[in-house]
Amino acid sequence: MTAHGREDALAHAHEHGVRLAGVFTKPITAPRLLEALAVAHGTVVAVCTAQHQSEVRVQASAKLAGAHLLLVEDNEMNQELAQDMLAKAGITATLAGNGSEALELLTQAGPLDGVLMDCQMPVMDGYMAARAIRQQPQWQALSVLTMTANAMSDDRAKVLTAGMNDHIAKPLDVQQMFITMAQ
Repeated sequence: MTAHGREDALAHAHEHGVRLAGVFTKPITAPRLLEALAVAHGTVVAVCTAQHQSEVRVQASAKLAGAHLLLVEDNEMNQELAQDMLAKAGITATLAGNGSEALELLTQAGPLDGVLMDCQMPVMDGYMAARAIRQQPQWQALSVLTMTANAMSDDRAKVLTAGMNDHIAKPLDVQQMFITMAQ
């Protein structure tokens, strides 16, 4: 496991005569690590793990079906991708292009089940928007999750300090996204 590039780690290991079966770059999710360990120790465990993960995802999707989220994302391609994934799970989404729009829509959209928000956006970023959401008594219990390419442990701490409930690393692992959202 390395915080550096995969190729750098492989080259360094080769220089020192170390034969690696695989290299992970940080951050690594628990399911990815568990799956890799299962594969290294036998395919039966890997198949069971994959089946279990599939069951967990189905349960999470069922729990989320019918939910209405506020999707806050400035990148059009990411907007379309997220809306498509959410729609396939039976989740409706109201779209905002930045944190400022999100705050406006929260007052207008009616009841929402949660907010799925990018951190890096123009006008008002996700951190500022989350702080503003938490300052309003009517939104204190609203679940706010961030989708971010910044997925190191310090970044997660920053997300939590801003008032978000959790984060989902980009590129999105759809299965993990639904599991996190269902919690």
